[in-house]
Amino acid sequence: MTACLFNACWIALAAVSGTGQIAKVAIHFEPQSPTEAFVKATAEYDALWKAEGARMVAAMERISGLPFEEREIKAVIYEGVSFSGSGTTPMQLRASYPAEVKKATLIHELSHRMLGRVQTTKEIDEHRKIFLVLYDIWVDLYGKEFADRNVAVESQRKGLYDYEAAWKWALAMSAEDRAAKFKMLRPR
Repeated sequence: MTACLFNACWIALAAVSGTGQIAKVAIHFEPQSPTEAFVKATAEYDALWKAEGARMVAAMERISGLPFEEREIKAVIYEGVSFSGSGTTPMQLRASYPAEVKKATLIHELSHRMLGRVQTTKEIDEHRKIFLVLYDIWVDLYGKEFADRNVAVESQRKGLYDYEAAWKWALAMSAEDRAAKFKMLRPR
C-alpha cells in the first residue's frame, strides 16, 4: 500500500486541468514518509496542481514574459522550510500550511525554479528578483486580497532571510515599475 501512496501522485504532462488547459509541467508530489499527515498534505498539493497548475504556469509565463522550461518536477512533502530545489534536486513543501498558504508557497517555489536563469544584481537578490513578479502573479490568479495576505504571511518569516524588507522593497514600486525592473534582468 505504501508504494501506491508514493506513486499515486504523478500528474500526466498532457493532463487536462479543471480549467480545461493542458498542463505543461508535471509535478510528482510524494510524502517524505507514509505518515497520515504527510499523505494527506501530499494529496492536497496534488489536487491543487491538478485543478490549477496549468493556470498557475500560464500566469507565471505571462507576467514574467518567460517560458517555464522544466517539464517534470519532484516535490517532497514534509515538515520543514519550503525549498524550491533545482534540476534533479526535489522541491520541498511544508505539509502543515493551510490551503491558501500551500497555494501561495507552491507558486513562490515554482517561481524560484522558473526564474533561476534570470540574473541578480548587488541590489536584487533571488527573493527580490522573484518578488518583482510574484505579487502580480498572485493578484492575477487569486486577487489583491490573497496577494496581500500572503505577503503578510511571508513577511512574518524570520531567521533565514529578511522577507519583510524584500517585500517592502518590491511593493514600494508600482506594478509597472516592478515589471520594467524585472524586464531589465531577463535573459535577452
